[in-house]
Amino acid sequence: MHPQRRADRVPQLCVGLGRVRRSVLKGIPGLTVIRPKDGVVTADHPLSSLASTNAATRDDVRRLTEALRTEDVQRLITERTHRRPVVASVPPASGLDTGRRRELPFPGSRSVADGLLDAYENELRRPSRTVYVLDTSGSIEGDRLEQLKRALTDLTGDFREREEVTLMPFGSGVKSVRTHVVEPADPKAGLDGIRKDTEALSAEGDTAIYTSLEAAYDHLGTGRDTFTSIVLMTDGENTTGAEAADFDAFYAGLDRDRRETPVFPILFGDSDESELKHIAELTGGRLFDAQEGSLDGAFEEIRGYQ
Repeated sequence: MHPQRRADRVPQLCVGLGRVRRSVLKGIPGLTVIRPKDGVVTADHPLSSLASTNAATRDDVRRLTEALRTEDVQRLITERTHRRPVVASVPPASGLDTGRRRELPFPGSRSVADGLLDAYENELRRPSRTVYVLDTSGSIEGDRLEQLKRALTDLTGDFREREEVTLMPFGSGVKSVRTHVVEPADPKAGLDGIRKDTEALSAEGDTAIYTSLEAAYDHLGTGRDTFTSIVLMTDGENTTGAEAADFDAFYAGLDRDRRETPVFPILFGDSDESELKHIAELTGGRLFDAQEGSLDGAFEEIRGYQ
């Protein structure tokens, strides 16, 4: 989400508790702290020395830890940072809840933790809808096309249940629009369809970047409770169809909900960095570099935004 343009649209945030407390005490209007009724799991970040340090350094760390746990320092920490003291004899700073929290244990096994994560990814979170706008113009023929196919095929292992994936290869214009949904009842069918369409990609034509981006926005539309995004992979400059100014005008004319969809361009081959950076900044996305790194790595990194 674009931090400046969309700050007023964020309904909730997950941030450090100390920061929330400081904001509440400052009297920021409309801010509410929500505490889970069934309890919380607290993560510790212990101060410790690296295994490779010498005895003198380890002793310095020990003495620092002991100093931080003294009553005077704990009192100073809670008053200035609004964090809870870890020493029972020091009361929390004014304004902090003094009630006891219900601490829940961490999952006792890896399988339980994996199950919780799997349930969130495949059942609870908003499903994603992504259009992959793929440059398959004549310049990508050969090794670059094979890299693209390998990267997309490998990516199918990361797609979640309920996710909608659209492949939109383009050259002088959009060549095809193929949409697949990873249905919970039969995820293999959707994933196999993506792999089949990926393998069928072929290189031909000029490079119509902006015309194809406009088609991607038109395809996604609005009105669904999903996280929508567009991934643009191109190895060259725009050579035909709509120009940058045309796309800027098109984007400005979209309604507010449709402008929420970011574009994540991937810098690859001979693509124009300034051109792609402008697209990312305009739409609230981010530019990824596959010239220095790998195309596989760029696709994987984008997954963190979907």
